[in-house]
Amino acid sequence: MIAYYKSKGVVIGKDVHVKGPKFLSIDVSRPSLVEIGDHVFLHKGLRILRHDYASWVFTSLFDDFIPSSGRVKIGNNVWFGENCTVLKGFTIGDNCVVGYGSVVTKDIPPNSVAVGIPARVVCSIEEYYEKRKGQYVYEAIDYAKSIQERFKRDPTIDDFKDDYPCFVDKGNIDQYNMMPYGRVLKGRHFEKWKTNHKAHFNGFEDFMKTVNSKGNEGKS
Repeated sequence: MIAYYKSKGVVIGKDVHVKGPKFLSIDVSRPSLVEIGDHVFLHKGLRILRHDYASWVFTSLFDDFIPSSGRVKIGNNVWFGENCTVLKGFTIGDNCVVGYGSVVTKDIPPNSVAVGIPARVVCSIEEYYEKRKGQYVYEAIDYAKSIQERFKRDPTIDDFKDDYPCFVDKGNIDQYNMMPYGRVLKGRHFEKWKTNHKAHFNGFEDFMKTVNSKGNEGKS
């Protein structure tokens, strides 16, 4: 899909991922108006529009036709949730998150998290990062408890292929070679993570002790 859009003349950078290619729609009637940067995640249902024919109404009312088009520029290191739409004439800066179902009708500045219809900035990417660091461990504990409640069994390490930061760091990473580290963290990013990350728990067994502790409410 990326090769197809590039062949049409859309500028697409390196390390761009497409989730659900058949549900991606980029207007290529004027491909020179569309630019996508590096390390961008294009989620299922994303639509990028660089023109519209709303002036179709003018043809009957005013006997006139007024074309409409504009550039769309998406910066580097941008993630889209599912079913987003980017309208013509707008720019999304570097290091941005655009939430599920958002409709971009104005520029989104760099280092922002934007959601809604129309999309509006709700926090900086730094604020979102700090918030997520404070929540993901509680979410993993709640997920473990949901397995116990729903399936009447103890969770296994295979249930936590995305939650390994809770209990893996450089001190015990050799014990957890089965984790799919390269799926998200790659190359120098993985090496920096190994150097800097400190897990909340001393391994999976320690994590499960907290899950099973009496009176635990999903917080450590």
